[in-house]
Amino acid sequence: MDHLFAKLGVGDEDFLVASMIERCPKVMMLRELLMNALESASHAKSGGRQVDVGSVQVAGVRKLCIWNTGPGMDAEQLFRMCDIASSIGKEKGLDRNFGMGAKVASLPSNQLGVRYRSCQAGRVHEVTIGKRNGVYGRIPRVDPVTGEAAVVLEVTEVAKAEGRPLDQDWTEVVLMGNRPEQDTLADPYERNPPVPRNWLPAAIYNKFFRIDDGIELRMLPETHGLKGVKRLFSLSQRIARRYARHETVRLPDGIAIHYLYDPAHPIRENRNASYEDDMLPDTSFCAVVNGGEFYDMRRGQQWTLDAPSFGITFGARHFSVLIELADEFPVRADGYRQFLRYLTGVQEHVRLGDFSGLVRANRPKWLVALIDEMSPDVDLSRDVSEQLAQLLASLGVKRMRPKPRKILPPPLLRTEPPPPPPVSEPIPPLPPKEMPKTPEAAQAKPPAPPVPPPLPKPPAPPPPAPPEQPMEMVLDVEIAPELLLLRDQQEIADRNLTHRAARYYPEAHQLFVNMLYPSVARLASVLVAAAPAAVESGRARSEATMLAEQELLLRVGRALVFGLGKRDAAQGWNEAEKRSAVSSEVLTIAADDFYTGKAEATERFLRALRAGGAVEQKQAVAETVSA
Repeated sequence: MDHLFAKLGVGDEDFLVASMIERCPKVMMLRELLMNALESASHAKSGGRQVDVGSVQVAGVRKLCIWNTGPGMDAEQLFRMCDIASSIGKEKGLDRNFGMGAKVASLPSNQLGVRYRSCQAGRVHEVTIGKRNGVYGRIPRVDPVTGEAAVVLEVTEVAKAEGRPLDQDWTEVVLMGNRPEQDTLADPYERNPPVPRNWLPAAIYNKFFRIDDGIELRMLPETHGLKGVKRLFSLSQRIARRYARHETVRLPDGIAIHYLYDPAHPIRENRNASYEDDMLPDTSFCAVVNGGEFYDMRRGQQWTLDAPSFGITFGARHFSVLIELADEFPVRADGYRQFLRYLTGVQEHVRLGDFSGLVRANRPKWLVALIDEMSPDVDLSRDVSEQLAQLLASLGVKRMRPKPRKILPPPLLRTEPPPPPPVSEPIPPLPPKEMPKTPEAAQAKPPAPPVPPPLPKPPAPPPPAPPEQPMEMVLDVEIAPELLLLRDQQEIADRNLTHRAARYYPEAHQLFVNMLYPSVARLASVLVAAAPAAVESGRARSEATMLAEQELLLRVGRALVFGLGKRDAAQGWNEAEKRSAVSSEVLTIAADDFYTGKAEATERFLRALRAGGAVEQKQAVAETVSA
């Protein structure tokens, strides 16, 4: 039967090639080109491994250019390299960078052409691929020497005149764009999407966690606007040099979590201490790392907004987290290497949120201490939390939680292996005592040497671990959320709360409240206006502000409690609506409505002024919540 087997072919090759190219995310172009250059440079002689990112002039227009040392290609190899899924000197495999990506990722934005030049044994050849009449292929040109049309030309003298060396192998890629007048260094995608001025170094830095120390990746001046050629160091190369503190927690399932602390710059405002120049970003971030590359990266406010779910409740502008997956971890990059997918189940995308619990559970002690130092005073929130706990219990709001078991901490959370059992050293025999030289002694038999004590038995091997049992979940009363009060403008902005009152993080069961929200000042003004004329204005303002803040916490907290109560709604509420019930928008609207309880708040305010303040006020708050 095997002789009847017929392999699959391609019915419409032009359509298949165009489909592969035009489906590719154009923003992956730089990654694919640079990865090819780095891999090629890694095969050059030690001390000569170099990649230059810059530009060349083509007909007076600036074009993005990537040049690297490493094995060159002759005319025949350069011709074959242009085919989709062709590889020259690479091992093919789904988990390897085998030569298809760079062409596929570059052509959507460079239909005018992608020009390849390669030097091998002192001769330079050139080929250009692009799109003509709706078809992708090698573009023929007239050879100036022979006068004949060809797709691969020898351009040794041209390259020499442009200053390229001929005494070593190298390869160069030039992006022509979609129009002859397009500056592909400043505008690689024809403003779809637009890129910032220094996009090149930042894009490389935000994609490659590791770059071989033996490769010199050089950014030419036109790529960064600074003086001179700059060597780009990857984050893995900069951590020890530029970060104040860092630690890697290695878990036994192939995950390593890197925690990085980057304090505020001692001189430059709104900068972190890792700042060197404007070429590389210094903002905090979080990402998954696999194969030395970043995936699902969150940087800047995108990260500070998500950070509480990862246990970074305060100071997220100075803390970064990397979740690095081992090579054997069951994930694989998708066809265009933009996302990671799990190899099991329905092969969902790997997302940062999948690891938030692990990051929280394994935070080093020094990191927790730094976060606590940055946390504001919690005295005000403690009283309100007690009242919310009572309200949750009275409403019967439930939650699912793991049933406690009397076992060792799960291996996933252990950061160091247990110490080995002690081993006793053998005790050497004692030396024989010297005998007296008497006739009796001479005739007597010498005493036998002392018998050493028996060696201790080796420790018994540990019993086999019981089979992993699924975590038993039980229904329990929901506890009060942790209330975290924000008074710093930057912390408020980091949570996207500048114009909102609160945000709830269900993963960590934390409620962040903007204590500068305008409803506090509005209610305080109403209360001050009701104060008796005999009360000193400073005292009235202080009491009014304290009560208004408590009122804000209570209104937002109560809204959250009632929103959590909708989780168990059997009908009438779908999952999206249940999530919206605890959204920042709902909590903010609750914060705005101080009018409903204004009369009661005014009464408590006057009672507090008469009674002397805080003790009476706490009792009044408790009475209100109970009611």
